[in-house]
Amino acid sequence: MSKINFWKKYLTAIGVTLLAMVITAYNNSARSQSPSVNLSDTSNPTSPQVSPTENSANSQSLAQQAVQVIHDYYNAIARQEYKQAYLAWDGDGSASKQSFEQFKQGFANTVSVAEKVGKPSPIEGAAGSLYIEIPVNITAVTTNGTVQRYHGSYQLRRVNNVPGSTPQQRRWHIYSANISLEQSSNQ
Repeated sequence: MSKINFWKKYLTAIGVTLLAMVITAYNNSARSQSPSVNLSDTSNPTSPQVSPTENSANSQSLAQQAVQVIHDYYNAIARQEYKQAYLAWDGDGSASKQSFEQFKQGFANTVSVAEKVGKPSPIEGAAGSLYIEIPVNITAVTTNGTVQRYHGSYQLRRVNNVPGSTPQQRRWHIYSANISLEQSSNQ
């Protein structure tokens, strides 16, 4: 049973990697002046200073920033900058429920990844934080040429603009993931 769990985790990691590579390709074409983003940079001047009750334009901006975190996450994975990708997870990577070495090893046999981000859910607030769910479809290719498809979603979290919160806390982080391997009828 533990081998099955290992392979499920391994295949999930591959799917996530593939998603990152697709997002990376899209981001590189859309942001040619800013090809690399440092997810651990806490001095981001564009960190929004809004409350969850402000207008829909701010909600759209917050949603776009959350989607960008997913793009940046896969961009980092595509560049094999696993530490940067790991730090996209809440708690400096601890929300991934893996050590950094386990996280990195999960992408060892990934050659390429392609992802498609769906429409984010409405932003919800709870206990001083904002949450958003972002659906994804991922296609990954392994070193042996196997194509794997995944689907699911990421939940992202950020702290509201409450007194005492830091710029790092007011940035979106991946809070959890629910990504599953699609079963293929031709395999």
